[in-house]
Amino acid sequence: MARKKAWVPLSGVKGIRYYEHEDRKYRGRPDRYYAVRWSRQGKVKEEGIGWASQGWVAADLITMRNQLQQNYKQGETPTTFKGLMEQREKKRRAAKAAEEEETLRAMTFRQFFEEHFIPWKRDRKKRRSWTDDVKRANHRILPFLGELPLNAITPELLHEFMDAMYEDGLSDGTVLHHMAVIRQTYNRAAVTTVDGNVVFTGLSPIASVELPKLSDNCNARERYLTKEEADLILRTCRKNSENAPRSTAKASWLDMHDAILLSLTTGLRMGEIQRLEWSDINFYGKTLVVRKSTSRKPGGTIPLNSSAMTMLKDRKTRKERAALVFPPVFGGKKRENFSHLFKDVVDSLGLNDDATSESQRIVFHSLRHTFASWLAIAGVDIYRIKSLMRHKTLAMTQRYAHLIPDDSREAVELLSVSND
Repeated sequence: MARKKAWVPLSGVKGIRYYEHEDRKYRGRPDRYYAVRWSRQGKVKEEGIGWASQGWVAADLITMRNQLQQNYKQGETPTTFKGLMEQREKKRRAAKAAEEEETLRAMTFRQFFEEHFIPWKRDRKKRRSWTDDVKRANHRILPFLGELPLNAITPELLHEFMDAMYEDGLSDGTVLHHMAVIRQTYNRAAVTTVDGNVVFTGLSPIASVELPKLSDNCNARERYLTKEEADLILRTCRKNSENAPRSTAKASWLDMHDAILLSLTTGLRMGEIQRLEWSDINFYGKTLVVRKSTSRKPGGTIPLNSSAMTMLKDRKTRKERAALVFPPVFGGKKRENFSHLFKDVVDSLGLNDDATSESQRIVFHSLRHTFASWLAIAGVDIYRIKSLMRHKTLAMTQRYAHLIPDDSREAVELLSVSND
């Protein structure tokens, strides 16, 4: 004959009791099964809850019972432990799904490329194809885009990536090969699911990028800002910061202003500005250091003019606790991309209204091109420009040589011959 369960009241707590299983152990003691009693409209009701080994503890039962009593008095639901547990489980599943989706939205280009794209392509393509993709990614794509979430990469940023490749002297065909890898990665992300969620939704950023044609010979960015246009952009950013309704928006616009000024006066790329730390700034020597990296562009020491020094000193006062010169406005470890705000400014001022090709459009990378162009116009020799731009070869700097004023006209005038 089966032994009758010996129910024991929980010490000091009315309405909660348990019995212990003889053979079932939990943490070295007999496992406890809990039940709760209460009275509704003169009738006593009891619900079995669960085992201690399932995570149930007396404190949770007391909290839940108090909540049920409150719900009953206020005419709200649920009014049973079963209903409350179902409600909590529903919320738990919803929270877990939201967390999984948020994690998915934060998946970086590098993570998807290495964990999903390459394994998929390796199983379906010839070895030469996927190994070439890995080489292109490791050498250029991942250092430039790898740490950004897939949904944070914009068409403007991809345009800057192409500019950087042309700046390094790459051909149209090579640029297209790299952009093809990016396109394929996004196409695959749009049909890849993790825990039932699609990795990337929406329009691929590369769909809005004007890619070079193999017949084109002038893909390098041509347009640079005039002094008046640069001043207008800076004034607009400061005005937007002053008129912004929220502190985060004010900070974003002020950061945009300072980043533009820094790029115009040093030639720093957007990624270099975003990675810049206060330890890289030498206020006494009026220089900053772009750190060398095997996976990024060449580093070097850059002189700072008075405009850059004044701006950085002001930022130091406001951001003294941050390691980054441009720390994230909205928290987190990474500085948000400047492309969106810069495009908003340029579009609002109509600076790209007359552009008929990608090379004529003003993007953030145009600031670096402007820096070199202004140096050339001011008469700085090509070797000094190469050093300040940190170009690997002189050929990369030669594109600015035609802007350097020379004395050719004055020289030939010396050879004037009488026409009498």
